[in-house]
Amino acid sequence: MDTDRNTTEKAARRFSLRWQLAIGMASGFFVIFIIFALIVTALVQKYYGNPPDAMIMWLWSIVILGGFAIFIFAFLLTRLILRPVTLIESTIEAFEDDPMTDVRVSEVGANDEFSDLTRILNRTIDRLQGLIGAQQQFVSDVSHELRTPVAIVKGHMELLNRWGKDDPEVLDDSIKSSLAEVQRMETLINEMLNLTRAEQIPIENIKEITDVGGTVHRVYDNFKLIHPDFIFTLDDDLSQQAEVKIRQDHMEQILIILADNAVKYSLDRREIHFALSQTANRVEIGVQDFGEGLSAKDSQRVFDRFYRVDKARSRAKGGNGLGLSIAQRLVEAYGGEIALESAEGSGSIFTIHLPLYHEDENENAGS
Repeated sequence: MDTDRNTTEKAARRFSLRWQLAIGMASGFFVIFIIFALIVTALVQKYYGNPPDAMIMWLWSIVILGGFAIFIFAFLLTRLILRPVTLIESTIEAFEDDPMTDVRVSEVGANDEFSDLTRILNRTIDRLQGLIGAQQQFVSDVSHELRTPVAIVKGHMELLNRWGKDDPEVLDDSIKSSLAEVQRMETLINEMLNLTRAEQIPIENIKEITDVGGTVHRVYDNFKLIHPDFIFTLDDDLSQQAEVKIRQDHMEQILIILADNAVKYSLDRREIHFALSQTANRVEIGVQDFGEGLSAKDSQRVFDRFYRVDKARSRAKGGNGLGLSIAQRLVEAYGGEIALESAEGSGSIFTIHLPLYHEDENENAGS
């Protein structure tokens, strides 16, 4: 990296673009004025005879002084024009040294091609840092969470290798335990991949429009079918079709996570309540349970990765502490918000707010 940096600095010292432009403009001025001086001298000689020496001296003085003045002016002008290039170069070098640097190209005053380039570069760096951060977080989280199941599987394999393979009961128990841990690792990795994808959704590229009412009704009907021991109710206050700019599978994934979470933590009162409403600019979806509820401390951390209110009980129910994190990342990726109201012993209400899609406004913006 130091070698590359030195190469760049040497190239800049040899013949920078600033010098090239300044010398080019000055050379052009010299050529034009020399031609002008020669034409004036020829005309004077034709009509008035040989021009006086003082006139010739003044003409060449103007050429020399004018060329020098143009060179200075061109040098300062190109320095001003190319200032964004210097800032871009410094930012790229800082990114090469530290991919997570906070250095950005400052906004230039003029609304020109350089200002467009600086905005694109800053967005690109932000995007790359988001990807790098997500990758680092993914590796860190997965390595931390996989440590326990890998240790369990390793322990069972060592047990079988020593003497357990000769004992049918130990062999059967070790195989079942190892398969269960492998299944948990597979689920964990899939959920981590979903979480990483949710954090990197380019919302500006999403073209799919989803009917919120139809999606909520479908998830509601499905949960009624697979959980007949629960009471499900749905309050649909939509006065008209509500559409949002979100992929349908992501909308269903969000609702399934919230509904599954509600079912999972409803022990005594097995009742789940869905609600739908809308305002002028957004649609609201509520999922309420009447289960254990959360303390104020747990409510603040429930969307954190791998956070489980009761780790032993959550693990027994098959939870990895990632579902709500995925739901939050998906909602926020599409410009929405997710909120939680909960009290211990009184259940929880998760409320999703998503911006409504207005076809007329979208068409006007496009035109």
